Amino acid sequence: MTDASRMPPSVRARARALVERLLSRHAKRVRRFLLATGRDRAPRWPEIVQIESTNICNAKCVFCPRDDMARKQGIMDMALFKRVADECVALGIGTIRLHNYGEAFVDRQLVEKVRYAKSIGIREVGLISNGSLVNEAAARGIIEAGLDAINISVDAAGKEVFERTRVGLKYDKVIENIERLLRLREEAGTRRPKLILSFVRQDNSAEEQEFIAHWSRRADKIHITDLHNWAGTLNRESDVNYPCYRPWLTFTVLWDGRVSLCCADFDGREVLGDLRTHSIAEIWNSERYRQVRRDHLDHGGPSICQSCDLPKKDSPLWVQKLF
Repeated sequence: MTDASRMPPSVRARARALVERLLSRHAKRVRRFLLATGRDRAPRWPEIVQIESTNICNAKCVFCPRDDMARKQGIMDMALFKRVADECVALGIGTIRLHNYGEAFVDRQLVEKVRYAKSIGIREVGLISNGSLVNEAAARGIIEAGLDAINISVDAAGKEVFERTRVGLKYDKVIENIERLLRLREEAGTRRPKLILSFVRQDNSAEEQEFIAHWSRRADKIHITDLHNWAGTLNRESDVNYPCYRPWLTFTVLWDGRVSLCCADFDGREVLGDLRTHSIAEIWNSERYRQVRRDHLDHGGPSICQSCDLPKKDSPLWVQKLF
């Protein structure tokens, strides 16, 4: 048998693409197989625990589903955060993200939460931000606290498109904050936090291309996305038929301690537990969680899953992690 690690990268890429096409083509068989082999029970702890520091935001982006959010807004208290982070360490979960729906830097204890997570041994702490509140104090704080990665959302098409789509924010201010963060990171002699700049593709214009060319030399990564259907906010049905990795590999905690189905469940419609009264270990393979996974495999899951197209962005090869 050929050792895949010895294949040229181009051959490995083609082989991977072929396997992905085969798995996608036989999605129903994969679903049935996972059901038949009891994979409604996750065989490992989640790879990522997403902790919503807050669902409050200072922007009103036109493509964000926040206008449809009916749940109460707030900020996770420090005691609850520490309890969640402590259990992550106890279970060997190495990655947490301090965002979900909201601007993370609205939370005035964000830096302290990052510092605590790193101090107890969380390997990777990351977050997404709109960049508007990353002033000098915040930038120095996250660098000193040891934040591993920050993903700042910027629209590549420039000031006009940015301020039209990210209502309430100022393009020049966000760019100034990014430039300062890079400068302070360099002065501190570190490459942390890793800087990722992401944007929603608009029209592949010359401005977008210029933005990519410029920031590819400065940021650690450029992440380009297309608009997608946040659990039914754009379309009521999805043509995705391959199982999504999120119910098996991620764990999403809302600011008030409730556990929602995944990052696409912005309004907490599918609550699977509550960390104010139970632990991650108790919730992860509870009957409620397992039932949702069975439903997902059997008929597409809750309505949130049936109207979501996020799995289109993912490789179906994730299923190998279930065995």
